[in-house]
Amino acid sequence: MNRLQWLTVALVATSASTAALAQQGVTTPAKPQRMNIDANNDGVIDRAEAAPHQRLADQFTQLDKNNDGRLTADQRPQRMGKHGRRGMGGHHGGMMKADTDKDGKISRAEAVADPKLAPKFDEIDGNRDGFLDRADWQAKARERKEAWFISADGNKDGRLSQAEMEASSAKRRAEHQQKAQSHSAERFQKLDANKDGSVSREEMQSKMQR
Repeated sequence: MNRLQWLTVALVATSASTAALAQQGVTTPAKPQRMNIDANNDGVIDRAEAAPHQRLADQFTQLDKNNDGRLTADQRPQRMGKHGRRGMGGHHGGMMKADTDKDGKISRAEAVADPKLAPKFDEIDGNRDGFLDRADWQAKARERKEAWFISADGNKDGRLSQAEMEASSAKRRAEHQQKAQSHSAERFQKLDANKDGSVSREEMQSKMQR
């Protein structure tokens, strides 16, 4: 191999090494971790972890086929991930759609466009920095869990028995049912335009066309 060939090989090798180093130097931003129900990350969800989440708590006994007080990955609803996530990040993930500039936080201006989020902005913005970020969501989740625990701990001994958790779940189911009935009655009143105690096809069609 002559001098020119050696130089060519050396240049190619140097270029390849430089490209490899440059590639290694580029780091992909880590995806933000989603909040999960499996608080201790042991791969299962027990009653205590499920209890603050009303829908899961209500279905717990039905899902727990072997009655061991734990839900493994194959026992959870399909829409939940291995850590109990719902859909694309659950409620938090849905709210993050308001993050239009994709900077990982929601400004007050961005929240205004979301009619469900806007009224809750100040409540969720725990550190009062004018933005909603992961820390705010996590703090709010901890606050809700703590409030639920205190409410469910009937004898105030700092521990929850199965009976206390089941009683709390029953209470929440009753509250949910009451709200659903109230919403249904309100909707009926709106549809019953002539107030004759029934909703005709014409009244239904008229409401749908508005």
